[in-house]
Amino acid sequence: KYQWNDDGDIKSEGIYAERMSGMLVLFVVIVQMPDIGGQPNPFPVHHGWTWLVRIINMPPWAISPLLVQTFLSVAGPAMLGVYGRQMDKLISVLATTWIASVVNLSPLTVAGKSNLTTFFDEYRSLGNIRKCKGHVIKTC
Repeated sequence: KYQWNDDGDIKSEGIYAERMSGMLVLFVVIVQMPDIGGQPNPFPVHHGWTWLVRIINMPPWAISPLLVQTFLSVAGPAMLGVYGRQMDKLISVLATTWIASVVNLSPLTVAGKSNLTTFFDEYRSLGNIRKCKGHVIKTC
């Protein structure tokens, strides 16, 4: 949802994208959290899988490439660890069929597609996804 600034104008698409990306990072961090103190995570990793599959099964929006790239950058290593070959197949679908279906609606879409394509190229060359900075979570 777009927000209004004090002048009554809609905040820029870039600010909206940053906010949505930040909220997605929070969600992704929560779904990858390990069980702590014998208490199971109430939002385990399969919720991340559900989110990703739902995103690619609906028509892409201008922000979709950015969100998919954010998701894969943060949760990709954990998703590969849990889902293995199935995640690899899903990344392949994203890199071929899905990315081709994204229409360049705005500069945000163009940038998102470019970053996501670079991400897919790196994944193909390395065969895995690098863990992002701050990935290691220390528990009490």
